Amino acid sequence: MFALSDNDPLLACARQLDSTLGTIFSQVRQLVDETRALWERILAEGRQPTAKDLASLRPAIDRQLLATGAFGCGGGVIVEPNCLADREMHLEWWYLADAGKTLPLRPNFDQRRENFYDYTGMPWYSRPRDTGKSVVEGPYVDLYGTNMYVLTFTMPILVQGRFIGVAGLDLSLHNVERLLVRSLMRLEHEAVLISADGRVIASNTANWMVGDLAHALLNPMALNGVRLGLAESEAGWSLVRLPALR
Repeated sequence: MFALSDNDPLLACARQLDSTLGTIFSQVRQLVDETRALWERILAEGRQPTAKDLASLRPAIDRQLLATGAFGCGGGVIVEPNCLADREMHLEWWYLADAGKTLPLRPNFDQRRENFYDYTGMPWYSRPRDTGKSVVEGPYVDLYGTNMYVLTFTMPILVQGRFIGVAGLDLSLHNVERLLVRSLMRLEHEAVLISADGRVIASNTANWMVGDLAHALLNPMALNGVRLGLAESEAGWSLVRLPALR
């Protein structure tokens, strides 16, 4: 098995990327904590939360969304069906508009309509629900929100052992890519950051298009390359170094 030396530049690059991921996950975790505290407070009052209760999370959502700088384009909490007293389905999700303002996302939850938005089948929702773990989905085009290429970071929210939804942040891939490439550019060799399914997230050369599937990179030994899984394992990202110089 191939082992990297402690001073290998690939390890240093991976640590930088892990730090970036860790910062984003910590922001989502704060939304989880705020939501859980609110939910438990309401249950202690002897009632079931309502959509109005969740609206009080907006300052926390704005705070985390704006904390991402230019990277964030949406964030909030998505609730498991029938967990609220007054709504079958609901999300308290806000997106970043012009001049730093945040606006609410209001999808259609009428199942009789063609544009019914069933978030329960979305991987960024179903995977945290089914596994109890945080996930990063994408890159993909957010057709139901900003129409931008995004990465979605989500975490499950458990209250007294019960799954009540997820908290998450959407980050603009265009802006995040620039941050990630900054780390990759420290490497002399061609390097690519890929998702668990082999989708290109960032690269330090023009040979790899962001968003493309590059299954060959999942087993780069055939290309005389090295693949290093990031420590933030729940992201499922890997850093691949190829033999060619940039």
